[in-house]
Amino acid sequence: MKKFLLSITVLLSLVLSCGTSNDEAKNVIKVGVPVPLTGDLAQYGQSIKEGIELYIDKINNDKILDKQIVAEYVDSKGDIQEDINIFKKMASNKVDYILGEAASAHSLAVAELANKAKIPMITPAATAMSVTEGKEYVFRISFTDPYQGEMMAKYLNKEKINKVALLVNNSSDYSVGVAKAFNEQSEKLGLSVYELRYTKEDTDFKSLLTDIKNKDIKNVFIPDYYNTVGLILSQAKEVNLDAMFFGADGWDGIQENFAKVADGAVFSSQFVDDENIEQSKEFIKEYKARFKKSPTIFSALGYDAATVLVEGIKKGGNLDAFKGLDVNLVTGHITFDENRNPKKDVLFVEVKDGKVILKEKFGE
Repeated sequence: MKKFLLSITVLLSLVLSCGTSNDEAKNVIKVGVPVPLTGDLAQYGQSIKEGIELYIDKINNDKILDKQIVAEYVDSKGDIQEDINIFKKMASNKVDYILGEAASAHSLAVAELANKAKIPMITPAATAMSVTEGKEYVFRISFTDPYQGEMMAKYLNKEKINKVALLVNNSSDYSVGVAKAFNEQSEKLGLSVYELRYTKEDTDFKSLLTDIKNKDIKNVFIPDYYNTVGLILSQAKEVNLDAMFFGADGWDGIQENFAKVADGAVFSSQFVDDENIEQSKEFIKEYKARFKKSPTIFSALGYDAATVLVEGIKKGGNLDAFKGLDVNLVTGHITFDENRNPKKDVLFVEVKDGKVILKEKFGE
């Protein structure tokens, strides 16, 4: 009899335990966040994570929604296969939404799986067109590679620059995508482009830079990520290349790691760490108070991705709710086009004394 009663007690406890777990599951919104927290892309992933954390914690603390958001941050290590494995595990855990990845190639790998699984995904920083093309469940916060390339060509044309060297990382979808659009728009505008290419394995750029120097080209556009760009700019100093350098949004972070060699350079962005700018001052103050450092574009994009998630949930959390959003974000006012890409202005910023300052807001 004692064994029978013990068995009943254990069974009841298991049933109650399962019931509590199910009740808890109904009261939370599960969000998977695959981002690189170690490896070559760690600075981007960590910044995105901090931006997402800041906003989600605020929403949960203020009880803005009738459910708590539970975010799971998983280190993808800058490895696409890790992204695939992480997503499969998140999907089996029945996440409601995905916020991530950082770089375009990694976001594309996750986007294909998320779209197939019909899990809404918002990528903060991916810029390649292919990330959202044909994927109705995938949205992005950052502007696209083609848009950046097009706007850079228009900006240089406005600045009366008629000849530019273009350094392209042949191993990077991001670099190739920006360069392609830049070339196409430059041809329309009559801007002369001298293109040189390298790969991700290259570490010595002196021969390319010397070539540019010998051709007396005074303006150089490098659409690549800051770690590679910093190496290129350092070597440009070594070969005494006297030129003005321009970049895309992957440069953000160069002001911290390569401030001296990047001083005076201009790159396209969506965010400036300036508390005098109305749309971003609250975010900047909150970020600095919590993390004791200045935010980058990637932390701003992470914050905005979380904002779009919450605004979409408020309106029902379905695809139509997200598609119809019209929101003021830290990185500017945003609506989505038919491919779920944002419509927003480009900010051209200058590296100055280890900081980036707003040079000009530039749009269509």
